[in-house]
Amino acid sequence: ELKSRLPAEQAEKVITAAHRPNRALYDLSVAIEKLPMHFMRKNEINKNLSIFEDTLGGSERLLSSPVPLFYSRHTARFLSTWLLLLPFALYDPFKGSWN
Repeated sequence: ELKSRLPAEQAEKVITAAHRPNRALYDLSVAIEKLPMHFMRKNEINKNLSIFEDTLGGSERLLSSPVPLFYSRHTARFLSTWLLLLPFALYDPFKGSWN
């Protein structure tokens, strides 16, 4: 899909990059600099791009950090209990439709 939306050379650079999101953000900043508009508007667009980049970095840190064992055990116990008790909660609403 990337190759159909970008020029072939640029798409290959993004695909072969070590960190694809950073390469895509770099390409966006280069494209913004090439736009024929007032420098104040370019500056505002670059500010928004920087905010997006910071948010991306925060998301990647969250994705790469391990989930503590306590949270995963607690979640497993909660889901087990919920699934165990679900048929009892659904009995009354579906009382007339049981086979």
